[in-house]
Amino acid sequence: MTTSSNATQRGLDTVPIVYSLLSGHPASAVCESYIRSHAGWLTTSVTLLEAGAVLRKVYGVDAALVAQKLAQFAAAPITVLPVDVALAAAAMLSAGQLGIDVADAVLLETCRLHGASIICTDDAKLAQSCVQLGLIAETPVPAPLRQQIATWESANLPPKGLPRLLYHVRAWLERQDQIVAQSKSWPPRILMIASVPSSRISRSPAA
Repeated sequence: MTTSSNATQRGLDTVPIVYSLLSGHPASAVCESYIRSHAGWLTTSVTLLEAGAVLRKVYGVDAALVAQKLAQFAAAPITVLPVDVALAAAAMLSAGQLGIDVADAVLLETCRLHGASIICTDDAKLAQSCVQLGLIAETPVPAPLRQQIATWESANLPPKGLPRLLYHVRAWLERQDQIVAQSKSWPPRILMIASVPSSRISRSPAA
């Protein structure tokens, strides 16, 4: 859906989208409110794909539910722009020069191309790159909320690295073969770090 021509154009990064769609996350309400209270939003198809991957792989949200919620999100008053070859090439160049992820560079170059002067992000590197290029970086997440986020994610998500990888491997096995997944032949240490009670994983994005 296209944005209003009278509104200040604003780019929207992955993390605010993810937080706004997570039920029970400490930053969910503040991010959803921030997005709803501003107009002129634009983002890219790459950003939505990245948001979907984060919801599935990090937060354990069901893939069908992720697809449904992102489709609803894209139907809101926000412009979702495609990525052509020229934009991809510019983004790859910017990613190397600025030391940021390609997905962030795609959003950055999209905003520059379409005259968006503000980018909503919770990524420090992207925010720094905005400053370097004369753009304004805004975050909907206030500093006092960050400790709550860290505490919540520590309690509800497997730790980064091998434990998170093993959790997803075991979750995949449970979908394919529960007998193998629940086998007592798994080393106890592996079982311990690969197991997070399902009640601790946020699986329902906000409506």
